[in-house]
Amino acid sequence: MKKWFVLAFTASLASICAAQTKPAVNKIQTVASTAKQVRKTPVASLPPIKQEQKKPVSFSMSMIENGRIDPAYEGFPVSEIVAAVQKITGASKGEFESTADFNARKIASLNEKVIGESTLNDYFALALPVKKGGKYKEGLAYDFNADTGGVRLFALPNKLSMNGIGAPDYDTNKRQYTDLDQFDLDFKVIAKDTYEASNAYGATVVVEKTMSVRLGVAVNKIPFLSARREKAYTNPSPVAQFTLENANAAKELPALKALIVMKIASPYLIYDYFYAKPTRDDPKEMSMQSKYLTGNILGIVFYSGITGEVFGRVPESFGRPEVKQEVNAQTQAAQPE
Repeated sequence: MKKWFVLAFTASLASICAAQTKPAVNKIQTVASTAKQVRKTPVASLPPIKQEQKKPVSFSMSMIENGRIDPAYEGFPVSEIVAAVQKITGASKGEFESTADFNARKIASLNEKVIGESTLNDYFALALPVKKGGKYKEGLAYDFNADTGGVRLFALPNKLSMNGIGAPDYDTNKRQYTDLDQFDLDFKVIAKDTYEASNAYGATVVVEKTMSVRLGVAVNKIPFLSARREKAYTNPSPVAQFTLENANAAKELPALKALIVMKIASPYLIYDYFYAKPTRDDPKEMSMQSKYLTGNILGIVFYSGITGEVFGRVPESFGRPEVKQEVNAQTQAAQPE
């Protein structure tokens, strides 16, 4: 009887171990498949929370005329502007539409409201965080000297060539752009996956595959930025500087913001595409589609994200009401009686 019990217990234990050590069917699980499993997981049913959609507020120059800017003003997210512009510029000619009618339709679309009450003929303001500058400062950045209380503000555009790949219409989009001032404003990974690859000799490696999108502005050379354009700025000159007490700097600088005010112009969007092929030594496959609003930047305003106090303007006269009044007075004085 004891022997029978021991044999039965041993057989049961062996079957449990075999079940636990059974290999998984799928060695590699993708992000997409994981997402599907998460969505299938049952959750407690709760009433949906209704969130009021904020109505986008169009930009006007009066917003920056005073010494303060509403710190809650968000401008238009660059992703929304790009999507709206892409919808218009990506229009295709109809089968029975003449070229003249198609061009007239595209011109008329520039006066259509694309975001809120704004059309492509209006000014757009992009509200952006100003980051602490590192060794190689680029974009909109600041640095702070804790010994002197000195704050320096920088506006340093990138200088990269863009190949135009991804544009819906090559007749209006050149294949190559090299003389534009570029600011990267948004970056997002849209897909991430892994797969197993092998070479002719049978050697295998797991490849990481990443697809991403980058958005920004790439405009005609900004005339009020005198810094020499470089791929890596090692000792750039600031566009504005002032002093802050250390306690105030600790609160204000991490919340520092800037408004880039621009006028979009043809071709409205510029495209670039980057692809990196995986190798055995570096098993990473990367692709990135970039889309840039193009036209002209009129000015940049640096301000507190807490109180809205304006810390610097580039150019210095940009948006100042006294300058506008002075110009109007000079114009009136020059008119013949």
